[in-house]
Amino acid sequence: MRTPQLRDRQILAFKWMMECGTVTAAAQRMRTAQPGVTRLLKQLEHDVGFALFERVRGRLTPTPEARLFHREVVSVWRGIDHLRDTATRIREREVGGLRISTMPLLGMTFVPDVLADFVPEHPDADVELTTFRSEQVIDEVMTQRCDLGFAIVAENEDRVDQTRYRLPSLCAMSLDHPLARRDAIAISDLDDQALICFERHDPLRIELDRRLESAGARPRRRIEVSLALQATRLVSHGLGIAILDPISAASWGRGGVTLKPLAVELGEDFSLLTPRDQPLSQLAQAFRAAFLRKLETLNLPSWS
Repeated sequence: MRTPQLRDRQILAFKWMMECGTVTAAAQRMRTAQPGVTRLLKQLEHDVGFALFERVRGRLTPTPEARLFHREVVSVWRGIDHLRDTATRIREREVGGLRISTMPLLGMTFVPDVLADFVPEHPDADVELTTFRSEQVIDEVMTQRCDLGFAIVAENEDRVDQTRYRLPSLCAMSLDHPLARRDAIAISDLDDQALICFERHDPLRIELDRRLESAGARPRRRIEVSLALQATRLVSHGLGIAILDPISAASWGRGGVTLKPLAVELGEDFSLLTPRDQPLSQLAQAFRAAFLRKLETLNLPSWS
């Protein structure tokens, strides 16, 4: 049994003939001449192997086989229309999924703030945001369980593609603090001050302690915290000076608190991670652009 060789123009002529009822109307819908439509219908009858129309009282009337065939044509045509619509929406970045994995520093406030601007512009997009430690974020990106990741990684990390961003350090203190009038805070200025700092194993804390020891500066008191939110809360109560990154500092209201740059560079780097040598979806590209626009408001340096 031979397989019918169906052509798009034949199917289109048949579809319009069934829906319009006359060759003349079908030709008008196809913007072609009547003989052309007649020829396409005859070719289709030959290819499918059964009659599609019979002339009854001077009019072409569909056969039962034609009506059955037309139901399938309509079903397929709807599928094609759906494919066209889907392709358009993908091209316009309106559909699809976006999976983001991030370290807590960005996942608690900054990335949600980016999504607050991004999601209304892409209402049909499904977004998944997960928070992990940096090593797990790398694994999520490497295995393509997410489209984008944000983590603190080594410069020689080659399992993923990365763009690095430097997080400079800021000193947060109350407005009436004696150092609040300074343009910048030196390490030596922290001598005999009450410091609100992260736990001893934190990389920022380790570097801060090293710099303090090198400068011979001895804080009067240390209050250890595990979260930046805790540090900022304690600063707002006037309990000391906290060393923060600008993302953490930007995530809370600074009523009664001022931020001053630390004269030495303690800041960690974080990286925007993408699967190695893999193109990003247009949706992921759009989110990356939105993230970078938000990041520019913090004036952070970057390099690939």
